[in-house]
Amino acid sequence: MLRSAYESFIARRHLQSRRQSFLSTITLIAIVGVFLGVMALTSVIAVTGGFQEAFRDRVLGVNSHVMVIKYGIDFNDYRDVQEKIESVDGVTASSPFILHEMIAAHGHNTAGVLIKGIDPATTAAVSDVPKYTHEDDVLKLLEYERFPEDGKRQTPHILLGSKLAEKLKVEVGDLVRLTSPLESLDPDRWEATERAPSTEQFRVAGTYTSGFYEYDSRLVMVDMRALQDFFNQGDVVTGIDVRVNDVFGVGAIVDGINEALPKNRFRILDWKQLNHNLFTSLKLQRLVLAILFLFIVLVASFNIVATLIMIVLDKRKDIAILKSMGSTNLGVMKIFVYQGLVIGAIGTALGLVGGMAICLFIKNVDLGLDASIYMIDHLPVEINPLEFLAVGVVAMFVTFLATIGPSWAAARVNPVDGLRYD
Repeated sequence: MLRSAYESFIARRHLQSRRQSFLSTITLIAIVGVFLGVMALTSVIAVTGGFQEAFRDRVLGVNSHVMVIKYGIDFNDYRDVQEKIESVDGVTASSPFILHEMIAAHGHNTAGVLIKGIDPATTAAVSDVPKYTHEDDVLKLLEYERFPEDGKRQTPHILLGSKLAEKLKVEVGDLVRLTSPLESLDPDRWEATERAPSTEQFRVAGTYTSGFYEYDSRLVMVDMRALQDFFNQGDVVTGIDVRVNDVFGVGAIVDGINEALPKNRFRILDWKQLNHNLFTSLKLQRLVLAILFLFIVLVASFNIVATLIMIVLDKRKDIAILKSMGSTNLGVMKIFVYQGLVIGAIGTALGLVGGMAICLFIKNVDLGLDASIYMIDHLPVEINPLEFLAVGVVAMFVTFLATIGPSWAAARVNPVDGLRYD
């Protein structure tokens, strides 16, 4: 106990300048280096984690958790398939859909769009898009009647992303012309025909804002029956959207769906597979940035090495006196290890506090981003205490490794040479 007390006491004395009680300049530089490295690393990890969480929430908000697609083009038995899917444990709801690439136009404004035919009665159970709409009862307006009682053909209604509505310069109630270029191709040979592309007018029922630019600028929703009539394809769908009760345990539920459906007839994709490229690139980006900013901590550790080496050179006589009084090599090493750990602990603590302050600032100020570049309209941040703790542990471990070399050099000082040196 007494031996440890004198070692820590001497370590604190060495960290102070000879004439003042303030930390020496070189020690302060080392602390600032660790502080900047830890602060930058925690901030980057929190921001990249925020991007991952924001993308995941928006992707899962607009899309379903699982998509079931039938091999071939004659998916007309989808109601029977839905019953089998909904019987699987973990599945909470399902809804059929149709997907087509089309061109939307209003006046002189045009845009390529992905139009999704949905079932207005069931889509709210598998998607959060109704929560993002700016108008009430939009899904009710989307309902399409094939055979209205008055005999008049109904103009189908569509739901647009807010960014797409801005691009087309349309408001609720305006007419938008949707054109399918594929209708002008020979479906057997995929060659151009003399037929003009199929075109129809749709009325804007409302707009939505999911916060994810890719959807808000391109995705259009309509009653799938209107699309079936538009393409004259009968009661056929592209696939079935499925929502589950555990998005992170979706793999086991997909296995259950595979067991419930006939073999080799369906392709079943969960949300991770559907967005594999996006989330893989985010993970890679996060890893690369974390490694780059970890180098700042490593550079700061060299400052600690330099600090301890300078202290060893300055304190050779003191070390010699301690060893001549009976201090062991291990005891001398502990003195300099303590010094390095004190520098690392102060820098790490300040860095964690600084990183937390930056994260809270970003979270409360809500810094805007260009959604067309970053796909979301604000800078996200995810404060994970475990990640902050991990950064602190790594920083202290790097600091400990940095102290070993100078501490070992101090322990090897010969008392006779040390006294003669001074």
